[in-house]
Parts: sequence; structure tokens; C-alpha cells
Amino acid sequence: MASAQQVRGIELASSSQRTDLTVVLVCPQIPGNTGTIARTCAATQVPLHLVGPLGFELDDAKLKRAGLDYWQSVCVKVHDSYDAFYTYWQEIEASKRGRLVAFSKFGGKSHCTRGAYKPGDWLLFGSEVSGLPENAHKHCEATGGIRRIPIDEEHVRSLNLSVSVGVGVYEALRQIDEKGMELDVEYRPQYGKED
Repeated sequence: MASAQQVRGIELASSSQRTDLTVVLVCPQIPGNTGTIARTCAATQVPLHLVGPLGFELDDAKLKRAGLDYWQSVCVKVHDSYDAFYTYWQEIEASKRGRLVAFSKFGGKSHCTRGAYKPGDWLLFGSEVSGLPENAHKHCEATGGIRRIPIDEEHVRSLNLSVSVGVGVYEALRQIDEKGMELDVEYRPQYGKED
């Protein structure tokens, strides 16, 4: 984990780090998932915040193995609790703060709805075991909303956390980087209609 400079309240691993999107994992429990997500963040140059309590130590061999040698390329900020993270987020100057956008199977709108993401968004993903805490849902609902990634729940209970983060990050980047794009993504009928 590299020494960091700050832009828009976000610590950056390098000057090429993005400042228009941030990933936040709230109480992640599986080190391999977090390592894989760190690798995705390194590949996309998106900062990563880890919110405790974590289900592993940061020096866990599985965490390091999943992140391979990419840890020096991703900015990682650790917060002791969701309340500590939320306080940190609130202390960022309001015009630079961005919105909190949750990902949850209980979200009312699809992750790929046109205009779902704006530069400055913080994408929140909950624990593999218990999801996001209720106050995180409330904070996200009040600022950026709660998104869902449609799945066939008859056969699958949920997506792996690292898969969900990858889907969310790349869709957010697609929308942020290609503002004004006129193509809508259409899902097969079995996924149902949007609310």
C-alpha cells in the first residue's frame, strides 16, 4: 500500500488514481474476496475503503495471494466501523463529497439504469454474510440510492461479493466515462421489469 496524496478527500496510490469513483466494502469477511476486489480496484485505478470489523487480518496470506502483487497499485483506507466511515465521508467538503450508492439484493432499481452513477459516487457493498447495515441503507437511499444486480433467485441466492463489485464498478465507469451514451442495456425477460 503506497504512500498517498489526497484529492476530493480520497487518498490516492498514485497521480493516475481515479477521483470520480470509490469502492467501499462494509465488514468484508472473506480475505480472498477482498484481495480479488483490490485487484479490480488496481486494474481500474479506483480507491478502496475497508470498513470494519473485518473478518480477517490485513496481513492474511489469502488476502495477499488474491491481490497478488497489485496491493501497491491500489489505495486502501481502513475505517474501524461504519459510523467511523460515515463520519469520514461527512467531513469531506459537501461540494466534493459525492453520493453513497448501495448495492443490495433489496435494491429497487437495476445497477444498469441509465444515469444511475455520477462522478464522485462511493459504491457500498456489504458483508458476504449479512449485507449492509440498516443505517448504510438509509444513508444511501438519501443520497445515491440502492441498486440491485438482477439474478435468477430460484437457483442462486446471491452473487459472490467480488463479482458484484466487478459488475458495479465497470457499469459505473461505463456511465461516468461515456456520459451521454444513448444505448440502454436490455435484460432477458426472466429478470423482470424495473420498478
